[in-house]
Amino acid sequence: MNKKTITAIIVISAVAIAGSVICELFETNFAESTIDWFAFLAGAFLVIEGSYKIFKTRDKFFPDQFLRLVRVSIGMCVFTIHLLQFMRKG
Repeated sequence: MNKKTITAIIVISAVAIAGSVICELFETNFAESTIDWFAFLAGAFLVIEGSYKIFKTRDKFFPDQFLRLVRVSIGMCVFTIHLLQFMRKG
C-alpha cells in the first residue's frame, strides 16, 4: 500500500471512531454542557481574532473589513446564544 492509501484509511477510521463516540456522548448531560463550552470558545475566538485583524490592518472596508465585521458579528451571536442556553439550564 502506498502512503496516501494508509493516510486515507487512518483518517476514515478516526472519523468513524470520533463519530461513534460523539453519538454516544449526545445521550448524556455532559454533551450538552460540552457543546456550550465549545461554542463559547468558538464565539470568543471569532470575536477576538476578527477584532484583532480589524484594528491591526487598515484595509479597504469592502470586502476585507466588512467580512471581518461579519465574522465578529457571527461570533457574538454564537457566544450570546450559548451563554443564554447555559444560563437557562443552570
